[in-house]
Amino acid sequence: MPSSASSNLAEENSVNSSTFTEKSKSGLYAFSVLLLFGLFAFQLWYHATRTSSTVDESPHILAGHRHWQCGDFGINPEHPPLLKMLATAPLNFQTLVEPPWDCGSRLTSKQESFLFGTKFIVQNGVDAIVIPTRLSAALTSLLLAVLVFAAAWQMFGRWEALTALALLAFEPNLIANGSLVTTDMVLTATAFAAVYALYHFCQKPNVIRFCLVGLAFGLLLAAKHSAVIFVPILFALLIANVLLFCRNETRLPKQILRQTAAFAGFFLIGLILLWAFYGFRYYSIPGATSDTVSIENYIKANSPEIADSFSAKIVAGVQQTRIFPESYVFGLADIVAINSRGRSSNIFGRNYPTGQWFYFPLSFIVKSSVALLLLLPLGLLFPFFSAEKRREMMFLLVPPLVFFAVCLTSGINSGVRHILPVYGFFIVAAAVGAVWLSRRFYFFRYILIGLLIFHAATAFRVAPNYIAFANDFWGGTNNIYRVFGGDPNVDFGQNDKLVNEYLARENISDCWFAGWGTVELMRVSQPCRLMPGSFPLGGGEQLDEPLPPVIEGTILLSVTTLPPRGGAEYLPIAQSQPIAQIGGSIFVYRGRFEVPLAAALSHAIRADRLVRLNRFEEAVADGQTAVKLAPADSRAHLSLGVALARAGQKDEARREFETVIELAKSNPVFRNAEVRARQELSRLD
Repeated sequence: MPSSASSNLAEENSVNSSTFTEKSKSGLYAFSVLLLFGLFAFQLWYHATRTSSTVDESPHILAGHRHWQCGDFGINPEHPPLLKMLATAPLNFQTLVEPPWDCGSRLTSKQESFLFGTKFIVQNGVDAIVIPTRLSAALTSLLLAVLVFAAAWQMFGRWEALTALALLAFEPNLIANGSLVTTDMVLTATAFAAVYALYHFCQKPNVIRFCLVGLAFGLLLAAKHSAVIFVPILFALLIANVLLFCRNETRLPKQILRQTAAFAGFFLIGLILLWAFYGFRYYSIPGATSDTVSIENYIKANSPEIADSFSAKIVAGVQQTRIFPESYVFGLADIVAINSRGRSSNIFGRNYPTGQWFYFPLSFIVKSSVALLLLLPLGLLFPFFSAEKRREMMFLLVPPLVFFAVCLTSGINSGVRHILPVYGFFIVAAAVGAVWLSRRFYFFRYILIGLLIFHAATAFRVAPNYIAFANDFWGGTNNIYRVFGGDPNVDFGQNDKLVNEYLARENISDCWFAGWGTVELMRVSQPCRLMPGSFPLGGGEQLDEPLPPVIEGTILLSVTTLPPRGGAEYLPIAQSQPIAQIGGSIFVYRGRFEVPLAAALSHAIRADRLVRLNRFEEAVADGQTAVKLAPADSRAHLSLGVALARAGQKDEARREFETVIELAKSNPVFRNAEVRARQELSRLD
């Protein structure tokens, strides 16, 4: 064969081999992407089906159903409708037992939304309602995964995109919240979408990209009221992009004016879309022709202590403009009320009467995965070493850092879920830093691969206990209670199913349970007799027999009921050694224990339920028994005060509420009792 022919054949074989190699690499890359998406979806499904309904899900589910049923936005107005309507769309194909009032006939109080939300899912079958709504809600998590992958690829490259997807797919906080019917993940996804769409628009402005930003803006506003934090952030990014990266000295004023006009257009499109979610109707209640209630009266009913505050007056002014739907303004008022009074917190065994600025940084450090914590500093340092990508890093780092900083001042210490929107941005930044270092130092890519394998193994190792997750630097999931002492970082009511599985596995039928969640859900989810626990709004109406002062057998306690987060009612039990721990948040004990304070609280809870049944004299009697058994406990005095107030004995009720306030000063655990007592006093006046 001539040498030229041999040379051509060798060259052709080399090209074919190179093409085959490239195709193989592309195929492997595509397989890896699909596998990661599939594993993320599987984990969302697994968590949705294995865990119990959390505390906040039932009012969201009932509200979303009512939104679809008759356009009733007078229920659960503290949250916009996007997630609730998405999650409950599958319920439109079911025949359901409805709440005991006509849809859209009245404004529904927060307590009623919890009470009847729980009844709604119990009467219609917990899993039959919760699992479909969770799986529908999980679509927002899959959207976030797609956006993170696409943004990382467009801004930096395909290996950064694959690394970001690997970090996201096994991040326990995203899995934990990704399938819950709550508004945290939808805010996370829409905030990332809005920033990504804005970046895309700034690259090459056109009508389609302009409309996409407006669409993302509207979805963001309809996701959660705290989305308003991102409004000035988006405007600042738009202007900073001009000043730092597209500056033209001769046309700078026109550029800024043009971008300001563009932002006004985004906001207008977003506002129209927000109104669309409310059916382009101002009033919360369908068929209403006047304000359902003034914002002043709404605030007085829910948080009378801030009725005359400056922030309350601002919200009242917003209502007068009618720029936003009435229900949306009620939600803003609710945010103002919560921020004004804050929430008590327990950190490292110390109780704080209000939120602490270091709560969220600590939550991020304790609850984020090891891989994200180790790689994120590389992403934060990346802009100092890569000038050509500083524009992309501005869009990637400014929104989460500003949002995080605002959260430090919120006073709402209620779980890492409230800073969840930072995760999408930080994950991309961490991936960028990791790939950048891998390209500079060849050996680091093996470290990165090992870290990502450990990251994936951790997610499977802790499943399905993602809500109570703590990374290995802090001793893992079973030790998180040592840091937070029982809040949504540890127990969100998610472990009732696991309790049931444990009892069945151990063949236990005689047991007592003090948990975190609504009574009706705990009653149908596990077989134990219920003891006074951390019952939030909507404690139930069924009258249980008071707890005896001495109990024996198997006792299960949520960490939220244990000191120092809880009161001293279960201290005699907590001083013994637990025999097991369930889901990171529930301790199991066995023995005979004297619990007189818990018995007193059972009378207090019974008094509260008798009040809801309008059996006031009986409620007073139970309240008096509670105070007699626990004279130094503010919760007992609160129950008696409420019963006396409803029975028309105002002077006696006032003395009880004043006692609650005095007792709460010496014990931050009873902060909520103090807030309730002040509300009741304002109603007496």
